[in-house]
Amino acid sequence: MSTNSLGQEGDETARETETLILQRVLSVGQKEIARETGLSESTVSRWNDGEYARWAQVLSFLGLRVVPQSAIVVTPAYLHSLETLAEIGLKAEKKRPGPLGWD
Repeated sequence: MSTNSLGQEGDETARETETLILQRVLSVGQKEIARETGLSESTVSRWNDGEYARWAQVLSFLGLRVVPQSAIVVTPAYLHSLETLAEIGLKAEKKRPGPLGWD
């Protein structure tokens, strides 16, 4: 990918996105992608010449991420809340007496 105005974090996100796309393309196969999109295999094959990288940059610029369908995505605020609750629970567990109250 060429240097652009995405910045270092945006460039890294774009690289991660491109990598994920390429891995998935490899696992599914260009023939299947061509069939599902109604395009020729040669058109899909040409996307390897920088088209995936270009779209990865666009997605990064737009503040979007590509994630597997099985991924669960949460906001930073939600994650922070879970971390806080876990920390409170761990502190309470340490203060709790054992099952008999003396161990």
